[in-house]
Amino acid sequence: MRVNVQKRGKVYQYRFEIPKINEKRKFINKSGFKTRKEAEIAGQKAMDDYLNGGINSNSNMLYADYLDFWIKEYCEVEYKYTTTKRYKESLGLIKTELGIYKLRLITPYMINQALLRLSQKVKTKAALRNYQKVIKSSFNAAINHFGFIEHDPAASANISRIKASTVKKRNKTYLFHRGNRKNIN
Repeated sequence: MRVNVQKRGKVYQYRFEIPKINEKRKFINKSGFKTRKEAEIAGQKAMDDYLNGGINSNSNMLYADYLDFWIKEYCEVEYKYTTTKRYKESLGLIKTELGIYKLRLITPYMINQALLRLSQKVKTKAALRNYQKVIKSSFNAAINHFGFIEHDPAASANISRIKASTVKKRNKTYLFHRGNRKNIN
């Protein structure tokens, strides 16, 4: 298979053949390129995408860049305004923990370690759950919506159990156990 480039009027077009359907030849083509070189580059990229099953090379982007892309292209379309706003507020700490890694190289261990570090920075378990939701939702969209990666490293992300046992209220620490609370101070 090879990419053919031809001139059509004042612009160039690329074209390559794909397997026959119902004994008829089929082509993928696109026109409108100003130069022959532009058409060759775009045609080669389109053919590579076709041959690789459309696997996107954006999986090499940093997780921080992906989060910005995810908020703009997915959250603002799929979620309500308040949910998107809450997710945007969570991005700062998540980017400091996981933003330096490439999207396709993040492992479940890295996510669990990031959640552990986040549990030391936030005050409530609800806030920590929100960070976990953002991470899980972003990886879910990377797989199912965008197709950037093939497996979900956030599927087994766990919240530290240490955070669940104590809550501070007005300089008093309470320990909750089976519906009863005891003042520890």
